[in-house]
Amino acid sequence: MKYKALLLDIDNTLYSYDYAHLEAKSRVFLFFKTKFNLQVDVLDEAYSKARASVHIDLIGSGASHNRILYFQKMLEFLELDIFTYTLEIYEIYWSTFLEYMKKFTGVDEVLTKYQNKICLVTDLTAHIQHRKANKLELNKYVKKMVTSEESGHEKPHSYIFILALQKLGLNENEVCMIGDNFKKDIIGASNLGINSIWLNLNNEKQKYNNLVKEVNKFEDILGLI
Repeated sequence: MKYKALLLDIDNTLYSYDYAHLEAKSRVFLFFKTKFNLQVDVLDEAYSKARASVHIDLIGSGASHNRILYFQKMLEFLELDIFTYTLEIYEIYWSTFLEYMKKFTGVDEVLTKYQNKICLVTDLTAHIQHRKANKLELNKYVKKMVTSEESGHEKPHSYIFILALQKLGLNENEVCMIGDNFKKDIIGASNLGINSIWLNLNNEKQKYNNLVKEVNKFEDILGLI
């Protein structure tokens, strides 16, 4: 093994977050359309407005991604009953999301190679990241996780990475960060002198230093670690 441990992002790194999100959002919109006869354009506007409002109010915190807050505000904008429907819609969203989660090819091989030498470093709330980890059966390979809710900061803030290093009992030069988001995962790691592998799923063009390696498919990571 090239490193003593890995720091590993979850969303859009181990599986396609975008695909699962679109399926879950579509299921929620179907509920609204069936229950309240509301059209997709109205729902999309209300959802986008609610999401933007939560992000502005809670910028930089794990709670800024909380779907309960998104759906509560969405219902408020639509002048619907928040207490009857918020939790129901929340469960529709996440049960659908989890249903459509599927690990990328090559993930199990990387997890096996670094079994019990991995700390997940992830934004979003702890509750839902635990549910995702269970769905992906990460408990077989991973014993540590830091969420932005736990650290009080979202990536690329240094503290979320420092907390992961503390949990592993390792220094910056002994680990490698793997993630898909260049600003959050790669710049965040580089700012601390941590080596990283950028999973560039969308063929973005970015300039980076010699701490960074780039791949376009998760299955290409194994040979670099």
